[in-house]
Amino acid sequence: MTAVIPGPVNARDQTPTAEEKEACMEDVFRLCSSYIPDRAAITACLRSKQANLSQQCRHVISVRDTGKKSSESK
Repeated sequence: MTAVIPGPVNARDQTPTAEEKEACMEDVFRLCSSYIPDRAAITACLRSKQANLSQQCRHVISVRDTGKKSSESK
């Protein structure tokens, strides 16, 4: 089984990097495995459980959210 790691919800064509996949893989399987392979649902699940994420995955989610917000305001 292959997990799909979070990407921006409104940019389904943007594939997560290898580093992002590695940072969140354990969290996806531990916290959000029932949502595999739906990337948008996994991302929403990870966001809703941010307090329980590993530091690395929390950083990935934060960076992606920040990037999404700044690109939407342009």
